[in-house]
Amino acid sequence: MLTTQGDDWFDPSTFKFDPELTRGLLTLFFIDAELPFSVTESRFFEPAMRSLRPEYRSVGRQTVREDCVAVFKAGCKVALAELQELDSRVSFTSDIWTSSANLGYLCLTAHWIDKGFQFQKRIIAFKKIPYPHSGQAVADLVEKIWTDWKLDDKIFAITLDNSSVNDLAVKHLESRLSEKMLFGASHMHMRCSAHILNLIAQEGMKLIHTTLENIRELLRHIGSSGSRLQLLNSILDELNLSPKKGLALDCPTRWNSTLLMIKEALVLKGALKRYVNDQGSIKGPSLEEWNNAEDMATFLEPFLDATKIFSSVRKPSSHTYIKEVWTIRRLLLLENHKDSAILRELAVRMQKKFDKYWENPNLILTLATIFDPRYKLIFLAFCFKKAYGEGREANARLDYIRDWLKKYYEEYEKACMDQDSSVGSSQGERHISRKRKLDEEFAQFKSENLDLHSTMSELEKYLQEKPIDTDQVYN
Repeated sequence: MLTTQGDDWFDPSTFKFDPELTRGLLTLFFIDAELPFSVTESRFFEPAMRSLRPEYRSVGRQTVREDCVAVFKAGCKVALAELQELDSRVSFTSDIWTSSANLGYLCLTAHWIDKGFQFQKRIIAFKKIPYPHSGQAVADLVEKIWTDWKLDDKIFAITLDNSSVNDLAVKHLESRLSEKMLFGASHMHMRCSAHILNLIAQEGMKLIHTTLENIRELLRHIGSSGSRLQLLNSILDELNLSPKKGLALDCPTRWNSTLLMIKEALVLKGALKRYVNDQGSIKGPSLEEWNNAEDMATFLEPFLDATKIFSSVRKPSSHTYIKEVWTIRRLLLLENHKDSAILRELAVRMQKKFDKYWENPNLILTLATIFDPRYKLIFLAFCFKKAYGEGREANARLDYIRDWLKKYYEEYEKACMDQDSSVGSSQGERHISRKRKLDEEFAQFKSENLDLHSTMSELEKYLQEKPIDTDQVYN
């Protein structure tokens, strides 16, 4: 039976231990599992490995670090070669991280569509940024990274958080790179939609600050003691609810974690109220505050869904921009909350933030929505007319989008023509000329009002030369 397992079956008689291969695989294991390098210096690590293979000799944490950096540099070379062969443009996302030692690091991620029309993304830099983290410092470091990667003539856009530092950084980059970018870098700056949602939701959270603080303090009180948690679990058992190993607290600067805390508290609402009543000395949320928390959780659920979509890392999400923004706008309409005073006030506050950032939708993301065959321009027209009425403003906005759609199309058409010319081929020109000629013939054919059924043979002959799908022409 073992002999039928194929080439991948392990054969001890032919196996030869390769220490370099093992070291390389362990390096990939450390990277994939995100393990600290100090694992190799555990007093049990080498004995465990030698129990599998006595010849194995462990290496120190510094060696593992060097091996991981070497893998990263090798990956950079592969990505660099792919990016240099790319005939389209590259977009970027960036953020600044602060280490436990209060040192700032800038992370820059590249996003592009490869020749196989597959979405690709790579972290191309994670570099220390000098203090203070000014707009000038951010722009200098980003520009240096782009130059090192030879990408300064392939940049399309960069997405950043909505901070004044990033606004200044983009202004510096636009002034330096405008000649190499489309339309003078006028559309290079992309504001992070997930961050905008965070700002809008945080504005709403301020309205029920007392409610949130009471829920947070109650959960913190119970979770800080094993005996208190055990007491809560006994109540949960009586209510036929699953016991809890711990109670998750939120990070106040991340609204979605606060929403998840509220939702968990609402699931445990009955048990928490009994716990407060049994203890007597513990203060918990009032009935009104519990109702406010329930309204807030229901209200913010679409915000959480939109954040997950905007924050997707495995697939593009720009084409969903208008749809998600439209969903948020509908949610904030006051007539949806006429029965709740807290939600009416909440909608007013959040509407002000919404209008500040999304009164004028991002042009590039709007164009991406048009390219989605599910939406096209008709969905955009529907949204604009609902938002701005049937009059002049909606039509003016649509005309503005159409104009830029045409400009971008012509720019890319010109780039394709230039690329064909640079390799000494006129195939693109011949194709366009031939297509134009056939289009004119077909237009004349239609204008003669001939019976298509009786002249199908002529149409068949025409379609043999037409370089597009025949079913499309028939339709």
